[in-house]
Amino acid sequence: MKKIAMLGAVLAVGAMLAGCGPRVEVETASVGKVMTKNGLQDDIKMPSKFRLDSCWWPGAYCDKLVVLDVSDISKTQDIKLFMPKDRLNMNFTIGLTLSVDDDAYDELFAKINPSPSGKHTSRININEAYNRYAKEIISSQAREFMSQYSISEVANNRDVIGAELSEHLSVIIRERTPFYVRYAGLTDVQYPEIITKAQENAAERRENIQQERAQLEVSRVKLERELEEQRLQRKVDVEKAEAQAEINRILGESITERYVQYRQLDALDKLAVSNNTKVIPFEMMSSVASQVALGNDMK
Repeated sequence: MKKIAMLGAVLAVGAMLAGCGPRVEVETASVGKVMTKNGLQDDIKMPSKFRLDSCWWPGAYCDKLVVLDVSDISKTQDIKLFMPKDRLNMNFTIGLTLSVDDDAYDELFAKINPSPSGKHTSRININEAYNRYAKEIISSQAREFMSQYSISEVANNRDVIGAELSEHLSVIIRERTPFYVRYAGLTDVQYPEIITKAQENAAERRENIQQERAQLEVSRVKLERELEEQRLQRKVDVEKAEAQAEINRILGESITERYVQYRQLDALDKLAVSNNTKVIPFEMMSSVASQVALGNDMK
């Protein structure tokens, strides 16, 4: 009877402890599966807190929670590529933002060994999944895609080629990896020094040409201004000459023979009032006697 009572007590305690398994949590941006002695359970645990089954009896296997990080990840890949068309090396960087495909959860749980993260939990890091399934595919596909262009084509059509690369990688990553693309594109391109130097020289030449054109425009404007000033000056000179000619014409028409005689008489009249002046009519200057008399007076 006592044995039966003791067995009942043990069973009762076991039943109580069965509801008091270790408390675990699936954090935000994570999913989980419970690992039992028979393997991973099929159902996916979404972010939540719950208790694992109790394993209080000696030698019993204790379940564990395996957490898979499914947060978005941002990556950059630096790639050095020999460009076949130019036979030169070009460096470029790809920027990516990736999310884990919901349909890939089971595959990741099944193929990536988790690392212990607690007494009753272990974790699969999303970076491990990226390095294993996506990194090399992205690198090889980017190299293959970019190698079809020349360096000049990349330099002159970077935005267009970047968009085409993004579309190409989106399809490949979706088809061949557990991820899908939120963003992908060329974030940096480092051209060979010889190309960069050539572009700098070309830019310098363009700048010099623009400066020369600007100087030519300044000279043209200056010459046009000077020419316009000369035209205006000639117009002023012509106007003055025409005005003076008109004055002379008017004066010429107004001076008659009688007016000239009047002016002569007026001048003689003024000379006559001077004590040092001898007045001899102009008509007498032709006679010898008048000239002799004038000569004696001057002595």
